[in-house]
Amino acid sequence: MLVRVLLLLLVTIPGFIYAQNSEEMKIYLDNKQVSKAAKDFYSGKFKATDNDKTLSIIDSLRTKNSFTRPFYLYLVSKMMDKSDGALSEALGNSCKEFVEDSPNSAIEFLYQNNKIANHVTVDNWAKIIEGEFMIVCENDEKECVGKSLQKTLLKTKAANRSNVNDLYQRIKKYIH
Repeated sequence: MLVRVLLLLLVTIPGFIYAQNSEEMKIYLDNKQVSKAAKDFYSGKFKATDNDKTLSIIDSLRTKNSFTRPFYLYLVSKMMDKSDGALSEALGNSCKEFVEDSPNSAIEFLYQNNKIANHVTVDNWAKIIEGEFMIVCENDEKECVGKSLQKTLLKTKAANRSNVNDLYQRIKKYIH
């Protein structure tokens, strides 16, 4: 059993949690470092709203734990499908900050995975972040997006820069 878990970890960590494989998800669901709220949301025990449990999952994007972060990225991505109002604002703010502060983690989740993250997921991230720019940069959204892109590129590995540019082009596309 230990060998099986270690093999799964070796396969999962470099590529994050790119497959919604029940064995891979079981690693996160059995992990004591993953919050009960995250496990409950994944299991469908509550819907994402602007409540403390949901917000704690969103806050976990900032975790220093690089092993559990992909699970939280996955959960936050699932929340975007049906978010509105205060939840959308919380998601937009946190996702914008995450992309700006940890662009490599964001890009590796969104683009280097064809199983969980796909074009719909990338577009959902672009739409939710666009909403934050619409709130924070009222009437100067495109200039704000450009400044954010420049700031983000400074923290981005060369291999991820084209995908950062693609994400920001998608964000600009949704600004009206």
